[in-house]
Amino acid sequence: MQATRSHRGLSTARAALSVTWLLARAPDGVRADEVAVKLGKSVSTAYNLLASLCDEGVAERLPGGLYHLAPGFRETVAEESDRHNLSGVVDDLLARTHKRAYLAVLRGNQLKVILERGLQGMPKLPNMSPEIRDNAHALALGKVVLARAPADALERYLSAGLKRFTEDTITDPDVLRTELRRARRDGIAVDREEIAPDFCCIAAPLLDEQRRFLGAVGISMSVRAFDAEREALTETLRDIVGFQSCADRREVLDPTRTAGLASGSEHLAVKRRMRQRR
Repeated sequence: MQATRSHRGLSTARAALSVTWLLARAPDGVRADEVAVKLGKSVSTAYNLLASLCDEGVAERLPGGLYHLAPGFRETVAEESDRHNLSGVVDDLLARTHKRAYLAVLRGNQLKVILERGLQGMPKLPNMSPEIRDNAHALALGKVVLARAPADALERYLSAGLKRFTEDTITDPDVLRTELRRARRDGIAVDREEIAPDFCCIAAPLLDEQRRFLGAVGISMSVRAFDAEREALTETLRDIVGFQSCADRREVLDPTRTAGLASGSEHLAVKRRMRQRR
């Protein structure tokens, strides 16, 4: 009897996992009868599975009898995927620069640091929240995204006011616009004591072959290291992300694509092809 119950429990768990993957591949939603056909089970069983996933916050029921993954669960899955796929880039940054390295990705309109690599003693911003919000203009990772943001999105950010964190924080919108144009052109954004004393960052965007945004990667250091090593660190960061010189980079983020970013393996493949052309 115990073995039978265990078998049934495992079978149900597998069915629920299959439904979850089915929902993940159908952002517009699926109906219970479609789930039944895919699983080879009855419609009532499909309804029960979908109802259980809704109860657990994994799925949501939409008007018209459609079901899709709950936004919070979809974001969690996407973040874990990015951590796995792009961790090699962050590891490469740490190994080649000997500086604490970060990866930030967009989820909807929110930029979030989802991966950090470093060794004891490497400068790290104290009490930094993973979510970059009203401090984006004072962080190199945030500037990378603002530099590629649609014009209306940038203006909304500027209209809220540029909060001052230190005496070196850029609070003049025109000065920030100039800084962002430079970041687009050079493929590199920096902050030097703009978020905290004796804390500096250098960051760059990760793009796929179609120039879609994968995320922003960066390294942090002290002012002394920044002033002494900035040029060499910039060139290393450009090499790692596969930077190509351009007179004025005008690519902007497409918010509709942020939930389906390309993988880190695709980025590394692009980088190899770029090196072969040199």
